[in-house]
Amino acid sequence: MRRTHSPRSRRAFLAAVTGAATATAGCALLPEEQEPIEASAERPAFLPDAAVSERGYAETLSTETTVTVSATVDLSGDVQISNTREVIADVFRRGYADDDGRRFGIVTAPAVAVIEQPEVVRDPIASVSAARAVELATGASVSSVSDWRSAATRTVLGTEAESETATATADGADVELERARVRAEGDAVTAIAIAPAGDEADPPFGEVSRDA
Repeated sequence: MRRTHSPRSRRAFLAAVTGAATATAGCALLPEEQEPIEASAERPAFLPDAAVSERGYAETLSTETTVTVSATVDLSGDVQISNTREVIADVFRRGYADDDGRRFGIVTAPAVAVIEQPEVVRDPIASVSAARAVELATGASVSSVSDWRSAATRTVLGTEAESETATATADGADVELERARVRAEGDAVTAIAIAPAGDEADPPFGEVSRDA
């Protein structure tokens, strides 16, 4: 004799199966270990001495520091996944300035896998505030940073990147910011230029190097 199920029983059974499948798929995408991710940049990006001299810059910053951020990834698809990981990253900082108020700086951070399957990699510096990113790269303190907006295409370390510009205040004066970000092997490189408002000098994004 064939056994039949009531509509309520069938709905309960389907809900249980669907829930189990979703949970299984979600677990497969999220890393099993949710401890903080600790990583270090491999080697710094910098301006070569010739570029520093030609630009009239002086090196103002050459150091390493540790940055702690919360990096969030949202994936949408058959299964929606949202995952936030604490990242403790050791980064390199190189900064330069001239006598006319121009600054240029580079922060090199490790690119970290916030989700491993499928791999989703993030730059820790992308998770800090705009003012903090400027300070990390150049050593300068800025405030009232506007929203970043798309600008030109820059070549950094042989990779084309869409740069972004913003305005800010530094030492009570209006300044203009420009940044470009690229991947370089296992690192993420963020270069940021600061100039007085209306300045037409071309920042040295294309002269950034990682060669010894």
